[in-house]
Amino acid sequence: MSKYKHLFFDLDKTIAPARQPILADMYELLANAEQDIIIVSGQSVEKIKWQSNELSAYRLGQNGNEAFTTDGEELWNTPLTESENAEVKAHILMLVHKYEIALNEEWNPIEDRGGQITFSPIGNTAPIELKQEYDPTAERRLRMMEETPLVSKSLVVKIGGTTSFDYINKDRHKGTNVQKLIDLKNWNKDQCIYFGDGLYPGGNDEAVIGVIETVAVDDHLDCYRKLQKLLQAQQEG
Repeated sequence: MSKYKHLFFDLDKTIAPARQPILADMYELLANAEQDIIIVSGQSVEKIKWQSNELSAYRLGQNGNEAFTTDGEELWNTPLTESENAEVKAHILMLVHKYEIALNEEWNPIEDRGGQITFSPIGNTAPIELKQEYDPTAERRLRMMEETPLVSKSLVVKIGGTTSFDYINKDRHKGTNVQKLIDLKNWNKDQCIYFGDGLYPGGNDEAVIGVIETVAVDDHLDCYRKLQKLLQAQQEG
């Protein structure tokens, strides 16, 4: 088995429950790992920092479009252009009208994070119990994407989190940004591995497939079990 030196993770439903802080057992497992820890999320870097309880890690927010070292040094930050921003807002408006979505502004349905815009029909900050019930299998959002596709030369939309659509530049996604960090640090790709709950077609981790080895997880509990097994095997090997 390869000796992994660089462990990449999605955030929500991978190392932490969706929109909630990391659990103590997972934090301890990651904090004590000898490998580099890299968190790649649709959330902002500040949200990554909060949800991971300030775990020492490379933080790649907005699907990797803003990146910081473990010491908080900015590596890059690439926002969407004004025209791309307008395209996203137009597509969101199409979804709102077609599916008669009643937006609750108090729950922040549209979050412009700079390099990514995230749209949640129910609201990005809706109560967690409502978010968990909205679309647990992602089938609802995948059907909406199929029925009302985003037609754009530069943008793509992916399923994110428990209720969201993540809009990003098609050439600046998790896959290209993972590769960008590997190239910048001159790491061996064979020593890198990525854990994510969105590795299915249309998921926001899908783009990492083929860049480095990937491990699909069901949620943060499944990720803990699989990561613990991998780390134990490496210690024994």
